Amino acid sequence: LRVSCARLHRLLGRPVTNSTQLNSAMPSDAPTSFIDSGFTTKVEYEAWLATPRGSSVAAVSVMPTLGYWKIRGLAAACRMMFYYKGKSYKEVAYGEDAKVEWFGGDKKALAEKNPMMNLPYIVDGETVVTQSNSCLIYLGQVLGIDQADCMVHNHQAMDQTMDLRNDLMKIVYGPAGKDFKAALTGHMGGASKHFAKLNGFCKGPYTCGSAIQSADFHIFEMLDQHVKMCSETGVAFELETAFPKLAALHRTMKADPKLAKYFASDPYTKYAVNNAMYTNY
Repeated sequence: LRVSCARLHRLLGRPVTNSTQLNSAMPSDAPTSFIDSGFTTKVEYEAWLATPRGSSVAAVSVMPTLGYWKIRGLAAACRMMFYYKGKSYKEVAYGEDAKVEWFGGDKKALAEKNPMMNLPYIVDGETVVTQSNSCLIYLGQVLGIDQADCMVHNHQAMDQTMDLRNDLMKIVYGPAGKDFKAALTGHMGGASKHFAKLNGFCKGPYTCGSAIQSADFHIFEMLDQHVKMCSETGVAFELETAFPKLAALHRTMKADPKLAKYFASDPYTKYAVNNAMYTNY
C-alpha cells in the first residue's frame, strides 16, 4: 500500500504551527555514532554512511513529521523528546480544521500506509508510526534516548503512566467532571496510587536511574498537568512530601538546559492541556 507522492508531499510540506527548526546541521565527516551525527533519523545516518567520502551525492534529509491535535495532550512527551535531542521536526497540529484536514484528508491518506492510523502519529521517511506509547518507543530508539538494558523497566513505567492518564481523562471529558474541582479532588485519591507506584519504581533521578528514558517525558507531562490543575483549582497535591522521587524527576527535567527551548515554546506555553472544545479543564 502506498500514499500517493503528491499526497505525502503535501502532508510533509504542510505549514508548521510552531518553530521546530532545532538542528539542521549536516555532518561533514563520519560521526562516531548516530546519536552524535546530527541526523534526524537512523535512515538518514545510514544512507550518509553508505555514500562514498567526497561524493557529491547528498544524504537523504527528510524531516520527520509529528501529527496531533493543537493541544499538549499525548503529543507533549514526543515534542519534548525532539527538543531534548535538538532534532528538527515538522508539526501538524489539527484544530478547527480537523474535520477537513484530518478526518477528511490526512487520516485517510496515512491509513493507506498504516491501517491503525490515529493521533498522534509520526511520519519518518517511509516509516509511519501511530499509538501514543509506540510513538514514544520509536522516538526513544531513533533519537538515541532509550537504552536496551532499561527496556523492560522503561516500558512498565510508560504503561503505568498511561493508566494514570486514562483515569484523568474520565473527569477531564464528560459529565463526571462538570464540577471539576470536586471531580479532581476525587480523582487525586485514585491518582495517588498511581503516583505511589511510579515513585517506588523510580530509581532516581530518572525512572531507570541516571539516564533519562522515553517514559520519563510522559511522566513529567502527567506530573506537570496535575500540578497545574491542582494549583489553579485549589486542590491539594503534596508532590514534594508525598512523592519525593517524582518531585525530583519533575524538578530536574524542568531545569534541564536541553529542554529550555521547549519550555519557552508555544506548544508548552500557549497550547491548552486538553481539547478546549470538549474538556472540563
